[in-house]
Amino acid sequence: MHRWTDAAGITHYSDQPPINGAVDHRLIEVQGLPPVVVQASGEDADLPAETQQRAVMDALGVQRVMRDVLGVGAPAGVTLRVVLVRSPETYARLVAEPALASSAGAYSTATRTIHVRMQAQEEGTFAVLRHEITHALVHESIGNLPTPINEGLAEYFGRYRVRGFGGEVDVGADRSALMRAAPTGNATDALVDLLARDGAAFYGNASGTSEREQRYLRAYALVALLMRGAPERAALSAILQRQRMAPCVPVSTERILDERYPGGLAALTTDWLTFMRNPSDAIRTY
Repeated sequence: MHRWTDAAGITHYSDQPPINGAVDHRLIEVQGLPPVVVQASGEDADLPAETQQRAVMDALGVQRVMRDVLGVGAPAGVTLRVVLVRSPETYARLVAEPALASSAGAYSTATRTIHVRMQAQEEGTFAVLRHEITHALVHESIGNLPTPINEGLAEYFGRYRVRGFGGEVDVGADRSALMRAAPTGNATDALVDLLARDGAAFYGNASGTSEREQRYLRAYALVALLMRGAPERAALSAILQRQRMAPCVPVSTERILDERYPGGLAALTTDWLTFMRNPSDAIRTY
């Protein structure tokens, strides 16, 4: 990683060296972090300041948490193309997938390209980019995860913010939204339904956008719960490790959680419902 200070006194970190006007330039050898190359461009929009640098740091941060906390290493030499788009019509044409035309971001496994629609707020754009970067890293490192876990991980790390050489996730930032998405009926049925929704069954929008957003929030709550402590993380790690052994066929999430989560699915259901009805306001640091 290159570290330098620009003329305005701002410190930068990047996998690319500074072009000019830099002082205090240092080359930092980061041990154990697989290199990630990001190629960022704008299709019909100017890139926000430091898009490429932030994308690299976010990718390295997510990789580090997956490796150090969940035990999933990443292959070396991952190259990601990031294309930011402003026009919904241009975005739909580039994504070339009708089901994703109204999405905020999409990752193509065939071209290793991330398309992100520019959001009203710049930080919203970077949150979508982190979400899609997580999808890319999961695909490269693990394989075809079941959709609820895949989207839950992307939602969790979409909230990841780099802080120095580490990062943090503000778990309580969406407290009110999580409480609205909490099941009101049988929580066991709600969790089983969530885990059973793969692919189109998860993204389907038959009952309106709010139902799809609810599934994203419930998947996020599940992963946030599984990232809470060492026993819970062991259950999530078991899902990722087993998927990595057979990357093309989604594993049985429900069975693994029943085997590895402390107390099985019954305890997980209770903890998941409790978490959503009264979300933690903790900031988790990594």
